[in-house]
Amino acid sequence: MYQSRINHVLTPSDAAIKGTTMSAMWDLFVAIGDFWQLGDDPSPYELRLQAFMANRIAFNPLYSEFYAVAARVLSDLVAARGAKAAYEQFFTQKPRTSPTAPPETELEFVQQYVANEFISLRLALGSFKAFGAINYRGYFGGANISGQPVPYRTAKDHQ
Repeated sequence: MYQSRINHVLTPSDAAIKGTTMSAMWDLFVAIGDFWQLGDDPSPYELRLQAFMANRIAFNPLYSEFYAVAARVLSDLVAARGAKAAYEQFFTQKPRTSPTAPPETELEFVQQYVANEFISLRLALGSFKAFGAINYRGYFGGANISGQPVPYRTAKDHQ
């Protein structure tokens, strides 16, 4: 059955993401794979990332600003430390409190509202195979609960 697209009432008719912001978000997406040594080619995921971001903005227009803040924070980090060191700090500097607490710094904000979603997207697109999981089209099939069978086929299962 067809479902209509959901748009937030405040979403502007032209919710396009600026080129520099999109470029910075793509760099972040690629850096996720580099940092976690996923070993896959991220280039097939570029259009999916764009669609993901457009859908997030359509659902909640504030995401347009979330991505702009993320682009600025990452640009500042790269300018101050260079790309490799900047992403190393970005991915290793832990928030001061739990992930459910409201962020107090822009870095925490970007980690919580942008990077965590991008990490989940990257893994859902099949990158979790780098950790030994094998499944149809790379998607998980349920919750990973301690003491229960894993919700995906592992490489060990097929040997």
